[in-house]
Amino acid sequence: MTKKASREPRVDLNTATEEELTAIEGVDGERARLIIEHRSERGPFRSWDDLHQVPGIDGVMLGKLQRSGSLGGAAEASGSGAGAGDAAEAAPGSATKRRSSEGGDIGDATALEQIMGLILLDRAAAEAYRVAIGACKTPEIKKQLEGFRADHERHERELLDALGASPPDEADDRGQCIRRYTELSAREDRTALVAMRGNEELTNDAYASALASDLPEEVRRMVEANWQDERRHIRWINEEIRTRGWELPEVPSTLAEAA
Repeated sequence: MTKKASREPRVDLNTATEEELTAIEGVDGERARLIIEHRSERGPFRSWDDLHQVPGIDGVMLGKLQRSGSLGGAAEASGSGAGAGDAAEAAPGSATKRRSSEGGDIGDATALEQIMGLILLDRAAAEAYRVAIGACKTPEIKKQLEGFRADHERHERELLDALGASPPDEADDRGQCIRRYTELSAREDRTALVAMRGNEELTNDAYASALASDLPEEVRRMVEANWQDERRHIRWINEEIRTRGWELPEVPSTLAEAA
């Protein structure tokens, strides 16, 4: 995998000193000592699975180590390292799968794809809310939508932190579709709410789908909490449309297909 020119050199986790290890985000002195002790007793880490066996290295921490570190020559010798070390930056579907006795792993291809999909979707939803808010005239509706937009931005930040990843450079096809649909549809209060109802349906479905996959417990709790926010959003929008007597048009097929 070709690395960006500006990329800082990765830390070789098989030779790193305690000082070098603690320079990695999330690695404190105790974790660094456990990593060094584990490799001293059992030999070099030949795969990310090996590193995951170190006490205190959960799925989230492993993702941060993958982002900043490598397994050096030991991984190359075992044939498991080159792609794995870059998994945190690779396209979600290309990540190396791993298994854990505790269940899902954040490095698992399916889990990574689900979480990256949620990150992109939350970003798209926040942008769509910004468009919808600009079209609204009623202060109480604008205020409520501002709160929903802030929720989506928070969700994106929290999930990125869980992955130890940088924000994606641009929206995916689904995100672009959401934004275009909102820009075309949201002209005033009623059409803004109708547009955001369709967007929230997509977001709710995506979170429900993610919860049906294997996720580390810490990430699952975060996704569950975010999903409760999404359910609250769509309940409020549905109730507002109902009480104001605003008719709902069908969601365009292009938006449904993007889901």
